Amino acid sequence: MPTQAEIKHQRLMEQAERLFLANGFKNITMEEIASAAGISKMTIYNHFDSKDHLVETIMMEMIQRFNEEVEEALSKTESTFEKLQIYFEIGQRASEDYTSDLYRDLYESPYLLEKIASYKKETTLKILLDILEEGAQKGVIREMDQRFIVMLLDIISAGMIQTMHLYDEKTMLNFNRQLTEFIKRGLITTEGR
Repeated sequence: MPTQAEIKHQRLMEQAERLFLANGFKNITMEEIASAAGISKMTIYNHFDSKDHLVETIMMEMIQRFNEEVEEALSKTESTFEKLQIYFEIGQRASEDYTSDLYRDLYESPYLLEKIASYKKETTLKILLDILEEGAQKGVIREMDQRFIVMLLDIISAGMIQTMHLYDEKTMLNFNRQLTEFIKRGLITTEGR
């Protein structure tokens, strides 16, 4: 059974994530987070030395949950096409949770953006590289430099973060859906379909 402190910490994390996803993190105060979680501001500072530390922790946990969800779903199939489908569909769903405010705040926080990018390269993009390399070995992914594809997707993702605030959310979600479909169709060979 969780302790009172663990319960408070869980509420803190859930409410902070909810607020950051809905509003970005720059416009949310520690007081608002504490109020939403039903805890004191001091309780937050018992766990995190700053709001930046809280934001970083939440973003890393979101990426970790995404990776775990993808890995679990991937373990249920051997098909490279299905694995790509899973990777991009879960990614699409995750991106729909991010508002333009959150993207803007990330873009305006170079340190946080670098931390997230570094972590994603070690984890999330490694998952994609593994799928592509396995598919190339099976002959269902086009013969090309798979690391280039992963780097291209990483650059496109970074560009989306930089420009997200210039477009409405519906336009960016549509762009993301079309990009995903374009990439899948461009990578899979005739045999892989």
